[in-house]
Amino acid sequence: MSDIEGRVLHVSYDGHSWRAMDEQGNVMPLMAEDAAMLPELPDGAAVSRLLLPAEQLLCRSFALPLQQTRLIDREILAQELEEHSAETPDAWWLAWQAGRTEQGVAGLMFGLPEAIRMQIETHEGWRQVRHVGVDVRERLQALLSANTPALADAGTLAVLDADAQGVCFGVWSPADDDTGDGFWLGMRRLNRSSTDVVQPENESIDSQLTENIRRSLQAMGWNPENGTALGRLPADLLAALKFASWQGEIVEWADLPGRNEANLAINTEPGLNFRHTSWRAGSSLGNFKPWRRAAALAALLAVIWVGGMMWQNHRLAGQLAASQQRIVAAFHKGLPLERVMIDPLAQLRKAAGGQGGKGSHDAAIWLRQMDVISKVHQQMKWKIKTLSFQDGVMSMSGVASDLQTLNRIRAALQKESGKQVTLKDTDLSGNQVTFRMAWS
Repeated sequence: MSDIEGRVLHVSYDGHSWRAMDEQGNVMPLMAEDAAMLPELPDGAAVSRLLLPAEQLLCRSFALPLQQTRLIDREILAQELEEHSAETPDAWWLAWQAGRTEQGVAGLMFGLPEAIRMQIETHEGWRQVRHVGVDVRERLQALLSANTPALADAGTLAVLDADAQGVCFGVWSPADDDTGDGFWLGMRRLNRSSTDVVQPENESIDSQLTENIRRSLQAMGWNPENGTALGRLPADLLAALKFASWQGEIVEWADLPGRNEANLAINTEPGLNFRHTSWRAGSSLGNFKPWRRAAALAALLAVIWVGGMMWQNHRLAGQLAASQQRIVAAFHKGLPLERVMIDPLAQLRKAAGGQGGKGSHDAAIWLRQMDVISKVHQQMKWKIKTLSFQDGVMSMSGVASDLQTLNRIRAALQKESGKQVTLKDTDLSGNQVTFRMAWS
């Protein structure tokens, strides 16, 4: 590991293992304590590019009646996602690429799970990674760029790239205007069966894999009977697919690199990047997203308290007027729905979910509990839906990845707070657990 200390790394994850490569082409494994966690980096190493497996990300096509691709933003795509799928937009950090069509614009949106984004944002070694991308998209785009002469008058293209574990493939379409920029209609990754992987010399190819590739390409808008395909495929798979036109490399399964090795071999400029807008490299805004409201209320309480002390201690008319203006401005900034400031602390407790009459004592308890939750959340990640503090009871609802994670969260909160944390409700849905817990 000392050989690559202080160097810039490209990192790839294939869903099972992590690999890193430095500028000299030296490749090494990276170890993660948990499959859902990022691996530890060598001391002093910095990550330039991170490629993640498409299967663990969101990938959906879209078509919108817009005049220009620059009009597409996250809010529009989040609405599109919510209306046409069962996905929760807030669970994903979206990135997209699109082109012009006769009807408007079309393209692909990709989603990075917020849990992974928060890990990157809160991990000192990973925070400065400049490019976070999708392995399938980067590999297919690299093949497309390397075959630019084949794009002339080719129309819609199927692009395929195989590695030892499976096949990446997608459909590319030229733009319907004179910009020359095409766009992807769809992408997918299919893995080989375990028998094929263990015995790559086996000449028989999985018929289900072949059929799934053909059906998927057709669903993306490409016709295997008369369309052009390009890329890199094993001879037996290419023969089974029976493409009408093939422009590309034909190899044997045994000569193909592994998925991570194929990802790390990409030497083109990064394309689609999740590090955009407020989450550009170096930005740490995402680190505070779950605590924005709590932080605003805590800041409001501090300003009101300081303002009140100034009001009591400074009697001069000019200072009094200035203090009043600061208090009113802070009050309306923290509680925009409260039009009139009557009893600031009472209104603050109401906004935070409290109904008691203990004044600043309740506010202090609330802030201590928020500190407890923040410390635990830095150690293990889950999605927080609601937080409330009422009659001395702290309540939280959220979503954990599984029951084991939920139990670890409860135990950590119990240890940090010194209180008995009780699970009030749990709901197993798919691969996630929705829960509600409370302590006092």
